[in-house]
Amino acid sequence: MNIVVSAERNETGTLSDVYYSTPIRLVIEGEDESGIGFFEQLAESFNKTFMREGRWKLFVQGAGVTVLITVASIIAGTVLGFLIFMLCRRGARLANGATNVFLWLIHGMPTVLLLMILYYIIFGSSSLSGMWVSVVGFSLMFACSMIDMLRVGCNAIGRGQFEASTALGYSDSQSFFRIILPQAAQHFLPIYRNDVVTLIKETSVVGYIAVLDLTKISDLVRSRTYEAFFPLIVTAIMYFVISAVLTRIVRLVENSIDPRRRKKEKILKGIKEWE
Repeated sequence: MNIVVSAERNETGTLSDVYYSTPIRLVIEGEDESGIGFFEQLAESFNKTFMREGRWKLFVQGAGVTVLITVASIIAGTVLGFLIFMLCRRGARLANGATNVFLWLIHGMPTVLLLMILYYIIFGSSSLSGMWVSVVGFSLMFACSMIDMLRVGCNAIGRGQFEASTALGYSDSQSFFRIILPQAAQHFLPIYRNDVVTLIKETSVVGYIAVLDLTKISDLVRSRTYEAFFPLIVTAIMYFVISAVLTRIVRLVENSIDPRRRKKEKILKGIKEWE
């Protein structure tokens, strides 16, 4: 890595003596005099991008990092958001006030800035890797979205249903988990599915904190080969595949709790218990 020595940088850290210097060179695009046809150029570009030095493994590794960050953030964010909502749903003033401040801070901050604050300031002196710092950051963001979704979904359910379930002898937690939450899920799960796709796309900025995700790997290979077509197109396709798979999983969960798809015995299970 080339670093320009300056007096201001010497104030922060001691820099070594210059042991190598090179003149600045400018590379410009010229005319193609190779005489290679279009398909031959594509084949050569494919070979340079994926086959040479086994670079296809880098794309697989980057995709794995992207999937890991996304899935871990979705799970942690969902659990965290649900727990915070449960603490606030009874109207506790202190809990709701702290939650609103938390939502205001996270929603009002750009994703890249949040990750850089976590990586360079909050976890700067720790040994936590950039990948897990990314998981923390995206989990906080997804938790905020989860809290908003639960609020919207539960507020869409009439208060009378909670009162009716209480009159039938259900406890507060039974009324919430058996009556309110299944109906609220029908309102917020489509938003949840869209937020999953949004989170997948937002993970493309983790390269700012030295994480070799799919986008960063694509950028590194492109800078090495000076070939943009295959790195960018294949990266886009891989993001589409990841989004499709995770969206399909959420849709299966959505269908599994759809009252129109449940069997009559399952719907009347709670009522039979009281009979």
